[in-house]
Amino acid sequence: MKVLFLDAPYTGTVELCPETLQYFQEKNIKTVALYASVQFCNNLERVKQQLQERNITIVSSQAKRTDVPQQILGCDNYHNSLNLSAEQLQQIDAFLYIGDGKFHPLALAYGQKDAKLFKEIICNDSIGKRFFIITKKDIQDTLNRQRGTLLKFLSAKNIGVIITIKPGQEHLQPSLALEKKYSDKKFYYFIDNTISFDQLENFPFVDVWVNTACPRIGLDDQEQFRKGVLNLNEALGAEELLQRL
Repeated sequence: MKVLFLDAPYTGTVELCPETLQYFQEKNIKTVALYASVQFCNNLERVKQQLQERNITIVSSQAKRTDVPQQILGCDNYHNSLNLSAEQLQQIDAFLYIGDGKFHPLALAYGQKDAKLFKEIICNDSIGKRFFIITKKDIQDTLNRQRGTLLKFLSAKNIGVIITIKPGQEHLQPSLALEKKYSDKKFYYFIDNTISFDQLENFPFVDVWVNTACPRIGLDDQEQFRKGVLNLNEALGAEELLQRL
């Protein structure tokens, strides 16, 4: 079946709500990194105007997998996903996310999971007319579970590697690097179009799972894996990551 994906831009007013502006003033925020989900990227002029009126400097970029500047995807959850330099990251006081829900801004939090200085994410929901803050506390439980799975992975013998055939998410060849790095482990590859968590219980010999599909599966869906799950990047750098968490 052929599939056509189209952007669906939000046609309403996109602006910072009074609570967001008040928070900027209370925290004396001078520089923000501005990002939005695709529905709002075409309509950020009013937001930029409000920031400029308050002498707030805007830093932004075009993330690796996106089509336009300032767009963010839920899978942009690694420290280099945004294409921001170390100098830019040091310069900002906070991230500013325009959009509804927590899925996309949580990517900005996960991308800082091993950062020495975590920058909070200020979320402005132009549909619900509200604002909320995401801090490292919001992902701490996930990071704690990840640490436990990292330890389990390093001592495990039988590893199940999840491969999807979805375009843009298929990483069979990169996953073969696991065998080269961990020659003492046995790797089993499970290939499908859609990942069904309930089917994983049919393979009790697997000690730990490695996810190579959407990286949010290895973060948000950890509770779906009774044996534990890591993303491919984390598995390949398990020892180094443990030292930073």
